[in-house]
Amino acid sequence: MKKTSLFVLLTLITILGVGQASFAACSATSLTGTGPNGQTWGIEAYGQNYTTSAFDNILIQATFISGGTFAGTEWQTYGYVFSGPIPISGTWAMSSPASDCQGTITVTTGTGITPLPQTFNFTINNSNKGGVVVEPDLDYTIAGFMVYQASTLTCSSTTFKNKQFSLYSYGNIYGIGLVTGMGEIKFDKTGATFTAVPSLTGVTLDLGASGNYVVPASGTAAIGSNCQGTGLLSVPALSQAFDVVTLVVGTGTEALWIVSDNGESVTGYFLQ
Repeated sequence: MKKTSLFVLLTLITILGVGQASFAACSATSLTGTGPNGQTWGIEAYGQNYTTSAFDNILIQATFISGGTFAGTEWQTYGYVFSGPIPISGTWAMSSPASDCQGTITVTTGTGITPLPQTFNFTINNSNKGGVVVEPDLDYTIAGFMVYQASTLTCSSTTFKNKQFSLYSYGNIYGIGLVTGMGEIKFDKTGATFTAVPSLTGVTLDLGASGNYVVPASGTAAIGSNCQGTGLLSVPALSQAFDVVTLVVGTGTEALWIVSDNGESVTGYFLQ
């Protein structure tokens, strides 16, 4: 009995030891990387100002520099009005100890950003390549996620060529209400156009009280060297088209996006 108990105890210690050793703890450089030019991240968040009932969708590309500062670009749809690209800058700080993987990002400059300063609390995951964010500013209930951009990532008009992605979208369209979408899209050999897969059915759209639809869809995309892009998703069966701003993240197999049309407070994500 004693031998069995000792064996179980040693086994638990071994398992716990392996678990702790495999965890990639955060450090003061988790947000910035170790290079001299800092680390770029994409941030996507959505929610609402519960005092005014205005919906708020946010997309950010920011480069974090050691010493506690960052600069980047933000796109925002607030109260159904789209703004961007807007140059932004601000400060960041890891909590103490940094190994807790938590911290704060504060946007302090950015003409038209609501509210300003705009604060996000974040937690980085154990790979140091992603995380989640919430906005603790008074009157706002907003949450989202963040994904790093690999230092080896090179973006161009052909970044998406021959790639197939799963996608989802979530938000609110004026006059319709809450909406969601999901599906698969495949880019052609140039990376400039895509179609939904399978082409005869395509994407699934839940347009609230207007109904659910499974319809063909297609579109275009243009990605720049800064990994920012624009695109158009067309849904002919609904006589609807959505202009989007796209931000390539990770190693080029992921992208964050926001609809850039007034009246449509919608963000989304796709993954290869």
